[in-house]
Amino acid sequence: MTSSLVVGAPRALRPVPFLLLTAGLGLVLGALFIEHVMGIAPCILCVYQRIPPALVAVLAGVAAVPRMPGRWARRLTALIGLVFLASAGLAGYHVGVEQHWWAGTAQCGGETAPPVDLSTNLADLRQALEAPEIVPCDAIPWSLLGISLAGYNMMISMLLAGLALWGVRRPDRWRER
Repeated sequence: MTSSLVVGAPRALRPVPFLLLTAGLGLVLGALFIEHVMGIAPCILCVYQRIPPALVAVLAGVAAVPRMPGRWARRLTALIGLVFLASAGLAGYHVGVEQHWWAGTAQCGGETAPPVDLSTNLADLRQALEAPEIVPCDAIPWSLLGISLAGYNMMISMLLAGLALWGVRRPDRWRER
């Protein structure tokens, strides 16, 4: 008797959502490793780039559940593909800021940051010391082969979006077993 005929046989995790779950968690954990172990402080755009992989991890975790109906898991995987496309767009915007193709946001610091207050008032000085340091978005603290972390994030996000959308186009992977 095969396992597919046994009533109540456990279903296997769906491979595409499980792979996307692993990738989403890996990207978030990698960003935390870079910040806390390697000591590279993130700019505001780097922090924003952590949101899509975290969202992907949640969506993929739901889609990978074996009891989730195949049509819903497929829809969630398509949504994951769109989230990774948005992530690639955000990372591409950050690459453009790093390359000075366009200006960053007001929170990015740089030339658009307000000037440092050189007041001699003790309360103002204390407030300035307690304020968090603004890391400029156009600084490239680390690169490999001339590609910054934002550039790698853009490439990885495009690859994972392609994987998710490819997986959605394979209807045989989503049939109920």
